[in-house]
Amino acid sequence: MEKITGEYVFSRLPRRAEDANKGTFGTVAAFAGSSAYRGAAALAAEGALRGGAGLVFLATVPEAMQLALTRTPECCVLPCRADGQGWLCPDDVSTAAARFAPGKAVLLAGPGLGDGAGRLLSLLLGGDFVWKGCLLDADALNALASGSAGDVALPENTVLTPHPGEMARLTGLTVSQVQADRPGVALDYAARHHCIVVLKGSGTLVAAPDGTLMQNTTGNPGLSRGGSGDILAGMIAALLAQGLSPFDAAACGVWLHGAAADRCAARRSRQAMLPHDILEDLGTLLAEAGL
Repeated sequence: MEKITGEYVFSRLPRRAEDANKGTFGTVAAFAGSSAYRGAAALAAEGALRGGAGLVFLATVPEAMQLALTRTPECCVLPCRADGQGWLCPDDVSTAAARFAPGKAVLLAGPGLGDGAGRLLSLLLGGDFVWKGCLLDADALNALASGSAGDVALPENTVLTPHPGEMARLTGLTVSQVQADRPGVALDYAARHHCIVVLKGSGTLVAAPDGTLMQNTTGNPGLSRGGSGDILAGMIAALLAQGLSPFDAAACGVWLHGAAADRCAARRSRQAMLPHDILEDLGTLLAEAGL
């Protein structure tokens, strides 16, 4: 099993040509958040913006939309009403998704969607929408595992980012069984479902359907708090939008996320660092690399 290294990552990250424009770096269409989970949407959108996407659209409920715009006014918003339980209204989600031309945007779905994720995922993946790539995280993974999304097929160029608990639900295994054979579980799921699997945790794994497997070498326990995965999801989606292959987008995203977290821990401590703090360190890391 190969290790993901800085050399691997920086040889694959796109350089920004002098004559580039926002269209050069792709579009992320993020469907995230709910009345109860506002921060997840804001963090995922900011992760995509800081990850270099040219345009990031966030479809979410009004409360999460306001938070996202307060943190990152560069984010474009597609306002969705909340239903009676605070989840995104399916009719508004369909309207928002219809604004993206086929094959032009990367779908990011899951962070903060809550129990409403299943019906939303069935719309986003089961309808006539065609995505350039797809990043499914958090509640989108739980919807796949529970079957609440129905019989949806994963699009081409899909990346899943489960933590061990979500991987257990996806496979029907226990968390202990997943942790006992992390490489085998990740590779088997990737092969059976024709997607890239990012199995998070200490030594995050990136597995491909063809048997390619890499292990991350960065990161620390300071990432063990809510919100870290939302930022990672946004970063990987941004790299997909910029044209990296799903495997490279995943591998580069997890390494950069962890490397920024290592710098952040040195600056703020593992105990006190927060997920959004690492974005400052991500910028420093990329600047030092001339990006």
